[in-house]
Amino acid sequence: MNKPLQRRLKKFRVFYLMFLPVAAYFLIFTYYPFFRGLVMSFQENRLLGARPFNGLENYRFVIMEPNFLASVKNSIIIGVWDMGLYFAFALLLALILNEVARRTIKQSIQTIAYLPYLFSWAVIGGVWALIFDLQGLANKALSLFGVEPIFFLAAPSLARPLIIAMGVWRSMGYFALLFTVAIMAIDEQLFEAARIDGASRFNQITRIIIPSLGPTMKTIIVLLSIGVLTHFDEIYVMVNPANRRLISTLMLYIYETGILNFKTGTASAGATLVMIGTVAITALMRTLTSYDEG
Repeated sequence: MNKPLQRRLKKFRVFYLMFLPVAAYFLIFTYYPFFRGLVMSFQENRLLGARPFNGLENYRFVIMEPNFLASVKNSIIIGVWDMGLYFAFALLLALILNEVARRTIKQSIQTIAYLPYLFSWAVIGGVWALIFDLQGLANKALSLFGVEPIFFLAAPSLARPLIIAMGVWRSMGYFALLFTVAIMAIDEQLFEAARIDGASRFNQITRIIIPSLGPTMKTIIVLLSIGVLTHFDEIYVMVNPANRRLISTLMLYIYETGILNFKTGTASAGATLVMIGTVAITALMRTLTSYDEG
């Protein structure tokens, strides 16, 4: 070992030692399960004993399996709608909050909008069920207008809209907070110069604020693209026999195949395909947004 490297290791040994637990965590709980699952995707479905390799049989089965194909369709529809609505509503909320003059009112709205993000999907699903149950708040409101009760949670036509709306309600405040922080970082001199030039508030928003949010928009789009195919928690707490056909996603398919039906090889093949699809979608979004160009 050369002396410059020895001096470097000695100088930063404390930081290297601090990094070891982090590296061990990722090796044990991330990389090992990933490579173990990759190997299992090429093996037969067996819980006990040796698992003979069967080549691409699990992948062929998954690709031809009707439930998997339906899950792909549902995941893309729900994921793309979520991605677009999360972004649009979060940006709109951030722009509206930026126009609120009174700080107390602004902070109160931010807190109320962000609060659902702090709760687990189980809690959010319970709240959603209470709102849209036969005796829930939605039906009580409709009864005031003489409308018959609607079983929202079992109506196929409302299955996807309810799931998408639930996600928007939970996550909108979080992404709005990211936009708000970016707006606060804009140089105030730009607004002063615009006001001197007689620019209206609308022109300031469209020509200063929104262009300045470009890097934040790119980051949020990439973050949202990672989750297009990985919806599980909200689906798990809301799925029922009436809406399963329309909201069953890839992660739910993998869970039911691997955990409930003990087909570990098939589930691992499906999980590998989800990972490949997620990487492809993320790479596409990075390219379309010119993310790596700054």
